[in-house]
Amino acid sequence: MSEEYSPYCPICEGCGEDGCCSAMHCQQHPDGSYCQTYLQDLKHAYLMNDWWYKNVYDTLSPELKEQCDAEFDKAYDHCYKELGSSE
Repeated sequence: MSEEYSPYCPICEGCGEDGCCSAMHCQQHPDGSYCQTYLQDLKHAYLMNDWWYKNVYDTLSPELKEQCDAEFDKAYDHCYKELGSSE
């Protein structure tokens, strides 16, 4: 019996559709199905984040800066502490 086709990546289970599955799940694995597309998504997000910090962040009120900094810290801990410790 032949294997059924699946649109999902065998590594991260992403579907590759724009705006559907998060590029943050991509592992950039050689056997991944949509790694190049997800890498482009991540590069785009990085460039927009860089632009935002250079052009918008300093215009925020102190309260909004504090809120953004707290969210930054939560995301940092998630990516570098929680996810980093499992690998």
